Amino acid sequence: MAWKMTFDYDDVHDVVTASFQDCVLNNSLDVARWRTEVEGFLSRYPSKVDLLINLDGLVVKYTAGRVFGRERSQVLARFTKRSFRFGGDEMTRMFVSTSGVINGAAVNVYRNREEALQALLADRKAEAAGRPSLSGKKAI
Repeated sequence: MAWKMTFDYDDVHDVVTASFQDCVLNNSLDVARWRTEVEGFLSRYPSKVDLLINLDGLVVKYTAGRVFGRERSQVLARFTKRSFRFGGDEMTRMFVSTSGVINGAAVNVYRNREEALQALLADRKAEAAGRPSLSGKKAI
């Protein structure tokens, strides 16, 4: 299989879902490619988006983990209002969690898209009511 990313807009919920296929990040060059492609997709939207990230198909190897953490937090800060993730292998979820703590990016990972979407909608509702964000993402 070949490296592939898709970003689908759900107009009912006003959210973009990112999906990956065979995106294996082994080193900093792979992470740079990942960042360039993700930014290319997200820059098409006129403003920051709410993002659901399907971690299935995105594999972060130990040798790319630190760089990935830094790069992902910068991409999220620039292009998203809030982000929630679902799926993924254990190693990738660990790097998402670790980098979130280190770099101040959202950490939340759910079992499936529906759970992630419900958490995102609850976060919007909390924000509208003036309550703190549930997303775990620092205000930018």
